[in-house]
Amino acid sequence: MKNEHSRRPMNLFFIEIIIALLFFSISGAVIMKVFAAADSKTRKSALLEEVVITAQSIAELYSCDGDADAAVRESVGNVGYDDLSAVTLKDGRVVLSVSERREPSEAGELRRLSIVFTLDGSEIYSLDCAAYVSGGGSDE
Repeated sequence: MKNEHSRRPMNLFFIEIIIALLFFSISGAVIMKVFAAADSKTRKSALLEEVVITAQSIAELYSCDGDADAAVRESVGNVGYDDLSAVTLKDGRVVLSVSERREPSEAGELRRLSIVFTLDGSEIYSLDCAAYVSGGGSDE
């Protein structure tokens, strides 16, 4: 009879230890998931910050002289592109697309530039800007 009573508290102790281990393993899995999500958001935020700064740089340079090609080349460097409609950045993951519309008038030309960044096919940032070039629509 004495042997039966001494085993019960020991069994309860092991069950309590198993429950505590289960709780800590579940807590650890949740914490790892939270850290992984935070890391992913940090990477996306850094990429978006870089894209916004690049777009702002292109827009500022474009507003000075109205030359889209020169603005893109100075902002992103000579990355070896032929067409402004698809400039790849960041190991080909980010694509910069630039499209320009020109509205001539007698006094000059209003040029509108649309800057779009896509990541793996989906748009992550876009910016529209304009420049006025005087001189009846002729290039400088």
